[in-house]
Amino acid sequence: MEIGIFAKTFTRPTLEDTLDAVELAGLHVVQFNMVCAGLPSMPDAIDAMVVKRIQQAMAARDIRMAAVSGTFNMIHPNVQVRQDGLRRLDVLARACKPMGTGMITLCTGTRDPNDMWRAHPDNQSPEAWQDLTEMMAKALE
Repeated sequence: MEIGIFAKTFTRPTLEDTLDAVELAGLHVVQFNMVCAGLPSMPDAIDAMVVKRIQQAMAARDIRMAAVSGTFNMIHPNVQVRQDGLRRLDVLARACKPMGTGMITLCTGTRDPNDMWRAHPDNQSPEAWQDLTEMMAKALE
């Protein structure tokens, strides 16, 4: 097992600067986030040239992408927000193999409509659990 790091831990202006910081820390495995390449974490589209740039920058530094962050609010109270997350997850999944990974990390999310990292009393509800199981089934497709 190799120790890795969430690449977004190193906030730098460019992809290359971020990966240089990973390499300088003596690490060669990352959980990648598309923010490191100048895109939103869950982009609407990923240009093939961006994918190639990521792959080349990582290869030049002997860094392996163990996973890419696919975090979106899977139990957001608004069904359209959840559907948008699924659509973006598909975009991300299609870019995984060319970027060198077969793993996407996920997050359950929260019923809080404004902050997906904030607890909410409805997180423990049967409805939240039902939404999560439905979203996971769709994500697996």
